[in-house]
Amino acid sequence: MCEPKKIVIVSDGTGKTAERLMDAVLAQYSQKEVEYSLVRTYQQVRDKQAVDRVLRDIDSDYLVIFSIISKDLSRYFHEQLTERWILHLSVLDPMISTMSKFLGVHPDYRPGLLQIIDDKYYRKVDAIGYTVEHDDGRGSMIDAADLVLVGLSRTCKTPIAMYLACNHGMKVANIPIVRNPSMEANLLERLKPVPGARIFGLMMQPEVLAHVREERLMFLARDAEQQVALREYYDLQEIREDLKFCRQLFNGQDWDTVDVTRRAIEEISLEILDKMVANRSGT
Repeated sequence: MCEPKKIVIVSDGTGKTAERLMDAVLAQYSQKEVEYSLVRTYQQVRDKQAVDRVLRDIDSDYLVIFSIISKDLSRYFHEQLTERWILHLSVLDPMISTMSKFLGVHPDYRPGLLQIIDDKYYRKVDAIGYTVEHDDGRGSMIDAADLVLVGLSRTCKTPIAMYLACNHGMKVANIPIVRNPSMEANLLERLKPVPGARIFGLMMQPEVLAHVREERLMFLARDAEQQVALREYYDLQEIREDLKFCRQLFNGQDWDTVDVTRRAIEEISLEILDKMVANRSGT
């Protein structure tokens, strides 16, 4: 059997960009009898000394895939590899060259920028996963929350939480409120690890909430008998009492409150973010 083809990746960052491109291309050879091995990924290669150290490890049996943004360093690496008859590919050069012609401007040529973007992306993925796991009172890592939303059923807790996770990379837990003294004690015990400045209570005008709940119940209830049995869910007087209970709870804990009545999720989220910034600055 032939030995596996040897590949190394060389990057001025983490090497993830080159590795993904390599994987995408190699996926096209899945039906072929091709053996290869990614021997090593060289990271943070940002000067000639680092390039020379890489060159001491490889020979013409290797394929070198590199992503180095510095023009001078990339040119130096290319020249050294060519002299040694080492097959190589710069994954950034063709894209940057074409993009510069199209845009009419030169790039910043700063290494590590894509790593920053990648880190932001993965933080956002983590935030979405956390928010899904901690929806509607679920989840066990409440202390890791960037934000906790509490409020009655149908006060937009889940949509707000998902918007903040998807668009701002925030880990958001949301917990429903039920008018019940034991629920209050359990809630406060669970929220002990969370700073009060991260906890927001959601409020809605009672008439609007009653209408929202009635529409939801008519959609979910299977028959008229079920609708009658669950009528308390959208009873206006019950909702007023529930909101009074919430208001007393939120005020008693000095939690910020946000009225979500007939407001866009983006607008509500912006208000929450603004208040969190103000809380951090002490204003």
